[in-house]
Amino acid sequence: MASHARFHLVHRHIAREYLLSFVVAFFFFFFIFFINQILLIAQRILLKQVDYLSVLQLVLLSIPQFLLYTFPFSSLTASSMVLGDLSGNNELLALRSSGISLKHVFLPIILLSLVFSLMTFVTADKALPWSTKKYRELYTHLMRDLPTLELQSNSTNIIGDKVLVNKQVSGTNVQDVLLFDTASNRQGQIMSAPSAEVSLYDLSAFIYRLDLEQPLILSSEKDGQWALSKAQKATFFLNFSGQVTALASALPSQLSIKELQAQITIQKQALDQEMERYTEKRQALMQSIADAQLQAGAGKKVETAQIAQMQEALSLLDAQKPINFYYQYYRAELQKKIALSMACFMLVFLTFSLSFFRIKHGRLVGFALSMLTSVVYWYLLFFAQMQIFTYPLNPAWFIWSPNLVLFASGLLLLVHTRRL
Repeated sequence: MASHARFHLVHRHIAREYLLSFVVAFFFFFFIFFINQILLIAQRILLKQVDYLSVLQLVLLSIPQFLLYTFPFSSLTASSMVLGDLSGNNELLALRSSGISLKHVFLPIILLSLVFSLMTFVTADKALPWSTKKYRELYTHLMRDLPTLELQSNSTNIIGDKVLVNKQVSGTNVQDVLLFDTASNRQGQIMSAPSAEVSLYDLSAFIYRLDLEQPLILSSEKDGQWALSKAQKATFFLNFSGQVTALASALPSQLSIKELQAQITIQKQALDQEMERYTEKRQALMQSIADAQLQAGAGKKVETAQIAQMQEALSLLDAQKPINFYYQYYRAELQKKIALSMACFMLVFLTFSLSFFRIKHGRLVGFALSMLTSVVYWYLLFFAQMQIFTYPLNPAWFIWSPNLVLFASGLLLLVHTRRL
């Protein structure tokens, strides 16, 4: 009974210290991501004089986006700070001298990190999709009440693939208008007019109407020639719906696991069709090469250059196997939700080796080491995400590689330090 009570006291002490350190680390990372989110929202909407309550709602709804990283990094930092502090104060040495194994020190950290892993997973699968949906609804509602097009004197506005340059602005009247339309389906177009009138054409679709007076229109033709046209009046429509939709739409990282699995099924069917066409083309090319070589072996006249050309085409085809961008992307985001959740648990093993060293200013050193590890993990995850579109492999190998590398490193360090 005394032994169990002693272990219970150790578990409770370690758990309390870990939770306190977690709270400190959580607010540290939360503050960093929070400030970044406020700056992004300020860039998009705060500068347009939106009421503060709506801005606060947008900020609160965006919180789950950065909690996915706040939980793992806070778990790592808390474990590093606690073990560094206990080691620096010789508390771990005292526990070992009392016959208490360090596994009783690690156990509360492991169990609590698993709890944080579950919380991260729930945030990624439930809270983030819900908050994203509400964010889109609120953002779209605000955009309907905002002046999407704000013209100022001597300014330039970029609307999709169009550039609008103007001089003096008086109400809805604009002087000396120059409009560049670089849409590929129209091979480029330049319009100029001494004056124009701007009006809202369709609020629900975010479309503005531009009535040009005595415009000059310079258009490029398909044959490379240019045509100059004049008119008394011309009407041009500025469509902002694409921009608003892009800003308010959900990214794959903001979908639930169920939604991601549905998209993966759709993209898998598209990839299978593409692979079927690829296989047919490859087999046809291989058959052509075999027929040509057979004819050459039979003494028939076959150009060697033609066979070499077909073999080169086959090699090029083998090097360009079909990769469905969205199939890789959705699978990567699905694995990323799980990997980030498990990072709360797996990264703490890197800190266990600190228990075997006498560290001066252990809490501060632990904090610094956790910052370095967080940067390394972030870089490895970013690098892994870039590779999923380069190689036709299951993206799980890339997404899970930072977790596995750091987890294995932690276990190896723990085994090594125990032998010292």
